[in-house]
Amino acid sequence: MTKNTKRILSALIAAQTAFLCGVSANSACFVLREYEGRIALFQENEPQPIAVYETPVDALYPADAELLREGIRVKSEGEITRLIEDLDLE
Repeated sequence: MTKNTKRILSALIAAQTAFLCGVSANSACFVLREYEGRIALFQENEPQPIAVYETPVDALYPADAELLREGIRVKSEGEITRLIEDLDLE
């Protein structure tokens, strides 16, 4: 899979999950976003991350880095796994 394809997929996942999380107020959502220069996973509305990845935000494509600065909402663990794989996070 090319880096451009990964970038497009991450944008699509972000858009889809933002829509799904917004529709279902009762289900928990997660947010993948920048945290102290790295990428971290948060439970929505929680200040402390669940996980922090070694990959620095600056190592990603600028479009992906911008999405992470804004926060990518994710609805399920499966979507979290796919997004982490798509962004090639360590």
